[in-house]
Amino acid sequence: MKIHLITIVFCLALVLKINVSSASFDPLRKVYIVYLGEHVGDQTFQEIEDAHHSYLHSVKGSKKEAKACIVYSYKKVINGFSAVLTPDEAHRISGMDGVISVFHSDPTESRLHTTRSWDFISLLEANWDVTRANSREQLLNQAGYGQNVVVRVLDSGIWPESESFNDLGMGPIPATWKGFCEPGVDFNSSHCNRKLVGARYYLKGFEANFGPLDPTIDFRSARDVIGHGTHTQRPPSAAEMFREPQPLAVSA
Repeated sequence: MKIHLITIVFCLALVLKINVSSASFDPLRKVYIVYLGEHVGDQTFQEIEDAHHSYLHSVKGSKKEAKACIVYSYKKVINGFSAVLTPDEAHRISGMDGVISVFHSDPTESRLHTTRSWDFISLLEANWDVTRANSREQLLNQAGYGQNVVVRVLDSGIWPESESFNDLGMGPIPATWKGFCEPGVDFNSSHCNRKLVGARYYLKGFEANFGPLDPTIDFRSARDVIGHGTHTQRPPSAAEMFREPQPLAVSA
């Protein structure tokens, strides 16, 4: 029987330690997200990224500027990109063919989103009556009691030396896991194991808005400096939730 890897994404209060740089920034230039919908056809990642650059090239005037202003190119789940633009440039891109929406990525507004949780626990079928939703046993059975589940957490990072992430008794990493352990300051691939299977950090959006990260207040890596991520990531990976400990992937 073929067993599929199930990835559960928990967005647990993404905590950012904001250090406003003294560097001078153009107040008109902000990070915007350009949403192009779903991916169509069988394009390579490079072809998708080139298409994103073409939108920017049309408003920036040169390929060099187009590549310099892009923050992230979204090539997997959704099709789109984020870039540093002026309001006029964002408006011009919003009117181009294939563009569904363009909106400001406001760093002062963070909202938690879920798209499948209520379906998973059958709240819609229960007309939002929690007493009629799936029981704990039904949920565990539906999740295969944690077999080949990788829990993914988006938070302030992780302290890999914590005993909570000891991989003693863990089986092999699921073969379908395609992530990796991203090295950084005081964090390398050896910090991941059969329980902490992956770790990544994302700074481009932060630095586009606030300037370079202050190394005296935070790590340029997935290492957790405030402890929130380390604390909240223990429960999802705990053995008592399932019949066996769960692999954990971290994004900071």
